[in-house]
Amino acid sequence: MTWLGLCGKGVCKMADYVRREYPQWSWSFSRQQTLTSCLRRYYYNYYGSHNGWESGATAEAALAYRLKKLSNLYLVLGDALHKSAYYMVERVLAGKVLPGADFVEEEIRRQLRKVWKSSRDDRDLFLRRPNRVDMLQEFYYQMEVSEETLAKINERIKQVSRAIVASTVWGELGARGVELISCEQFDTFTIDGTPVFAVPDLLYRSSEGSWTIVDWKTGDEVGDNQDQVALYALYVQNKHKVPAEKIIARLEYLSLQTQRQLTFTPEDLMVVEEKARASMKKMRDLLIDPAENIPKSKKAFVLTDSRGLCPWCNFYELCKGELERSVS
Repeated sequence: MTWLGLCGKGVCKMADYVRREYPQWSWSFSRQQTLTSCLRRYYYNYYGSHNGWESGATAEAALAYRLKKLSNLYLVLGDALHKSAYYMVERVLAGKVLPGADFVEEEIRRQLRKVWKSSRDDRDLFLRRPNRVDMLQEFYYQMEVSEETLAKINERIKQVSRAIVASTVWGELGARGVELISCEQFDTFTIDGTPVFAVPDLLYRSSEGSWTIVDWKTGDEVGDNQDQVALYALYVQNKHKVPAEKIIARLEYLSLQTQRQLTFTPEDLMVVEEKARASMKKMRDLLIDPAENIPKSKKAFVLTDSRGLCPWCNFYELCKGELERSVS
């Protein structure tokens, strides 16, 4: 195989930091998911936490920034799996033997132990420097992690380790004439002038000219996942000038040992683009100045009606008082 692109880990040079009073406008699938889940969560994640890292930040901005940095056990597991997959891609590129499932499992556990330890031992440092310390939501909010949850995490680690090693992608990547385009590389394309972020786990082109997007999932199968890879297909069409019919997207559900393969027509990708436009409009309707990306007041970003989910949100500390008043 040949390598035309770049893997995303450790290859990007940070641009010079430019302070902005308000964040730059952009769109992504994850941003849309946040908007749908809770407008207040959306506000804190994309606006209320902006510049919260500065020494002169308001107390609310500093807290929002800190809470934005929280993770959870399932997210850490997913991140650890993707790091292992990236390592395996590097091995294929170098023509080296791939690791076995036991190696991958132990590496995932090592990363989970590291985050668990920092969450348990370094709370004070996290409060001062949240960008320097890994912190689990479960520890920050002093939630009890049940034996049932730990057993589920342990079983999932075993499942995803076996599944990633057994994936057919490694044979495909190593085939003659295959070109690796990107691996977890941040990139953008534009829709009506708006930067749209797309980060496929893996993108490669076969010798026959077909383009394959691979997205590894460590959780359950949900409909949003198909919408996400359809957006990646739109990215491939726009960024690389590839006809829709030559794009294949594969969702590999590692904990389920199943996969879903999707193909696309030009009409399919037109629908994806229109959905993105509609989402952008909803977001812009929450701005008082779309040109500068200045949001309306926090009150315009109402709390979700699904209040039972609030204690599991990163920003619960900021909303707790309002939630308690609404109940009383």
